[in-house]
Formats: sequence, structure tokens, C-alpha cells
Amino acid sequence: HQSFSAGNNENSTEAHIGINGEANLDFLNIPLTIPEMTLPYTMLTTPQVKDFSLWEKTGLKDFLKTTKQSFDLSVKAQYKKNKDKHIIPIPFYAKDFQVLSTPNDIYIPAMGNVTYDFSFKGGVITLNTNVGLYNQSDIVAHFLSSSSSVTDALQYKLEGTSSLTRKRGLKLATALSLTNKFVEGNHDNTISLTKKNMEASVTTSAKVQIPILRMNFKQELNGNTKSKPTVSSSIELTYDLNSPELYSTATGTVKHKLNLESLTSYFSIESSTKGDIKGSVLSREYSGTIASEASTYLNSKSTRSSVKLQGASKVDGI
Repeated sequence: HQSFSAGNNENSTEAHIGINGEANLDFLNIPLTIPEMTLPYTMLTTPQVKDFSLWEKTGLKDFLKTTKQSFDLSVKAQYKKNKDKHIIPIPFYAKDFQVLSTPNDIYIPAMGNVTYDFSFKGGVITLNTNVGLYNQSDIVAHFLSSSSSVTDALQYKLEGTSSLTRKRGLKLATALSLTNKFVEGNHDNTISLTKKNMEASVTTSAKVQIPILRMNFKQELNGNTKSKPTVSSSIELTYDLNSPELYSTATGTVKHKLNLESLTSYFSIESSTKGDIKGSVLSREYSGTIASEASTYLNSKSTRSSVKLQGASKVDGI
């Protein structure tokens, strides 16, 4: 079954599409019997297959759960009109270009609100997605997508929001998040512009959890021009790998930091990295560490730099 509708009036413009259907898969339950056969031009004989159920033996029973399958799909888009208008005057000029009158103006409607909704419902999974762009005191965009399923791996939630603020300068902020059985993540960033300062920050975090690997990641970046242009960055990664099939394990961390300062009179940068690992391969144990530091300072009269690198490793006691 399929339906379609659309409408337009002084308040909104919208369209909707709907589709739904049903399917009966009972025929997959009928047992199949295939007799023993001799392949032509060969002496090979295939064994007899008796009472073979496609529904039971191929995994469809565990995946679809029932032979009565149905689906429902819906899509809706809507634009809500804004009553506000931008006025552009059209002056009327004579010949030495003097404005005599302004008989006509051009009226441009202000941006309204746009929304989009999508949904799908089936026997295995249900999906929902909503997207919106809103013009209010701030301009805001929002995105949300999620699923529910009989299979945990297919369930997720993805959400994002972005806003533009125009009070006392410009400020753009964005946030994203993802949730799943195996993966989780968040991302936030902000950019702010005023007459006297520019400021930005970015933060990202992620977590991975699968049977053989667990990993955490975090990243931060900040910068501003308040008293002097500065940028700072940090990255941290931890992991734990365990694979019994390969007789291998590994755990460790990696950390990195960076600081930068600059003025017309000098330039400075500092960087450091640290890492360690411990594990085994084919029951042979190993471990290692590494650390590095570097810095540079530069002005009109002098330059100085320093570098430090240190490492250690151990395999089977050596």
C-alpha cells in the first residue's frame, strides 16, 4: 500500500509519503528432500538431503524471529513559513543621480523552520530519523537518528546539534554523540568571534568495546587570542588487546601534548610524547616505553631549542 500527499498554505508547505506491506514466509518451513544424485560425466555422487528446512538450518529463524513479516515506511517534510520579511528599498533616480522617490520595495521572506522525519519499521529493525533547521533568536540545526532491533549490534543512537548565536559577536557551537553496543563517541567544538578576541575549543572522545579489543581515545584542542595567540593540544589513547586464538595480548597508553605561543616579538612551541606497551606474542612476554620532549623558543635576538628522547624495551627478560 502506498500513499502520497502534499499541501501549501500561508503558514506551511509540506509533503508526506507512506508505504507499508506484508509478507508470509511460511513456505520456508516446508521441509526439502533432495535425493542422492550422480554428477554427469563423473563418478561423484551427492548424498541425500532429507527434511531440510531453510527456515531452521540457514539461521533465518534466529534473525527474523517469525515468518509473518511486515514493514511500514513514512517520510514527511515540512517548511513552516516565517512571517518576518527583509525589506530592500528600490529608489527611483532622475538624470546628476538624485533620489526623487522610493515607490517600490522588495520584500524577501525571512528563513522559516524546516523539518524532515523518516521512519521505517520492519520485523528485524526499526529506524527513526529527524532533522530540523530552525531560525529563531539563534539559528539551530538538529539531527537525531536511532534504531531498535532484535539484534543488539544493530541498535544505535546518533545525535547532533549545531547553533549559531549572533549576540555580541558570532558563536558557532556543534555537538555530536554516538551510542552503540560496540562504539561510543562524543564530539564538541565551539568557535567564538568578537571584535577583540577569537576563541576556539574542540573535544573528542571515543570508546571501542569488541570481544578482543577495548580502547579509549580522548583529544582536546584549545586556542584564543586574548592576551597573546596561544594553542594547546592533548591526545590520550589507552588500549587492551586480548586474542586467545592468536595467543597474543597487548595493553598500553599513548599521550601527546603540544603548546604554542606567539607574538610579534617571539615564538614558542613545546611538545611531549609518552607511550608504553606490555603484552605477549605466542606466550613470549614483551614490554616497552618511550618518551620524547622537544621545545623551541625564537625571538629577534636569539634562538634556543632542546630535544630529549628516551626508550626501553624488554623481551623474554632481555
